[in-house]
Amino acid sequence: MRFRLTLKKPHEGQDNFFLWAMVILPIFADAAYINDAYYLLSGSTNRHYEGLFSTILIVFTYMRYCAPIESRRMLGAYYVLLCVLYEVGTIGYLISYIQHNETYDIILYFGWAILEIVMTGCLIYYRVVKGCQPNFPLESKHLFAFITRLEIILAIYIPFFFNIQSITLTKHSIAFFLLFEFFAESYHRFEGFWIKATLYLFVCTVTVCVACEWLYLSNNQSNNHNEAEEVVASVFEFVSGCLCDMIIIFQFIPYHFKPEGISDIARTAFIFQQEVNANSQENGINLQTIRTNLQTMGIIPDSKLKHMISENSVIDLFF
Repeated sequence: MRFRLTLKKPHEGQDNFFLWAMVILPIFADAAYINDAYYLLSGSTNRHYEGLFSTILIVFTYMRYCAPIESRRMLGAYYVLLCVLYEVGTIGYLISYIQHNETYDIILYFGWAILEIVMTGCLIYYRVVKGCQPNFPLESKHLFAFITRLEIILAIYIPFFFNIQSITLTKHSIAFFLLFEFFAESYHRFEGFWIKATLYLFVCTVTVCVACEWLYLSNNQSNNHNEAEEVVASVFEFVSGCLCDMIIIFQFIPYHFKPEGISDIARTAFIFQQEVNANSQENGINLQTIRTNLQTMGIIPDSKLKHMISENSVIDLFF
């Protein structure tokens, strides 16, 4: 059994550096999640750092759907490894919240743990068992776009992570901000109600999550604490995570996406048909005459020719 990265010859925007990055970055993201979880568990008095690394890198955990590993067994093992790493980090957070008797956070992180298991199972089913390929194309330009936007966003967020008077509530909101723009690039290929509705709901829940985060931070600095904002932000972050995973899984279900390239083929065929009709009218040559001449010359047998040229002036593309 060989371990190969490329499912096919790398095309433009997917060289070997990019392919290796798509394998390694999700592992780094889960490692950062574990680091932040056990930093919190260590009992450090500076708890405001607790989510910085995972907040920066967590967007790449959602990119695992396009891991460019050819061997299905290796791909399945890779998804299981990522799931185990994520659950180790989640267990670290759960232990810390149990020690501090924070019931709400315990329930929330149990939800994240279950969501991770369900998502991993879906990825294994669609990519490993059924061999489906992603419909959201990911290229090196997207990777650099993520990094560029992270630099801008973190220039705003980093002061809050290191400000002892500020507490960050969410870890996924920055990743969601980057992802819904990425998903929207393929909106023209969405087919049907469900995937479109899920994307719109995803955008709305992320917006509410970020708004509550900033309201909480603003009230926290003015010593006007409001637990409702904390609860709403965390709940909407979890709902956004569910919707994001749904969009990723929907791409593997054929009826949620229009077949790639069909519209271009149809347009080309229509233009070609018009040109053939115009030329035949100008030169006084019809398709029946072409058929007769080709038969007489013995170039193409009639059994094949009748599938290539129809009586009514169109040339069948599927012969």
